[in-house]
Amino acid sequence: MLTLFGLRSAITRVARELGYVVTPTSKTDFVYLGLGIVAGMLLGRITFRFGGVPVGFGTGGGCLLSGLLFGWGRSKFPVIGSFPAAASQILKDFGLATFIAAVGLSSGPDAIRLIKSYGFLLPVVGVLVVLLPACISLFVGRRFLHFDSPILLGAIAGQQCSTPAISAVTTVAGNSIPIIGYTITYAISNVLLPLLGPLLIGIAALLHQRSTP
Repeated sequence: MLTLFGLRSAITRVARELGYVVTPTSKTDFVYLGLGIVAGMLLGRITFRFGGVPVGFGTGGGCLLSGLLFGWGRSKFPVIGSFPAAASQILKDFGLATFIAAVGLSSGPDAIRLIKSYGFLLPVVGVLVVLLPACISLFVGRRFLHFDSPILLGAIAGQQCSTPAISAVTTVAGNSIPIIGYTITYAISNVLLPLLGPLLIGIAALLHQRSTP
């Protein structure tokens, strides 16, 4: 995107040679935004079976892929899909707050019951399960792969399938560069987690049966 200064007649003449004239606006293109959301939800509903296990991107993964596609379209044709930065930030903050509140409301009663049953070892193990893979990825990414910090942190947020994490990283970075690392790892994690979850549960059950006399 190129910003021109000068006489209106001269700018109009040059603009025809350069490409599109993008007029600054504070309005949101709800048609384009709505089409992107619907396309993402439809992509998220597509599933296939792998070894008897249903695998799909889910609503989050579908909307992510749709957002990439529609964002690419916006970059190629800036006259469509206007979405002011202020409106985008409001949706990010509100969506993150709603997501965290929904997780807390749905998990709160079970969390208290499980802590009463298993003690505080359960949340400690949960914290370690989250932190250890992230720390190992951070070490490998910086020491051996030499990734830039924004892209590396985005990739770690993607491997954890953590929407709050990528929102926090992009807020601190002040740009969308971490999304570059987030996209691929998020898509891969969305495929691997449904596959590995039943596998790990089956292995744990098998080990429990062998250890039980």
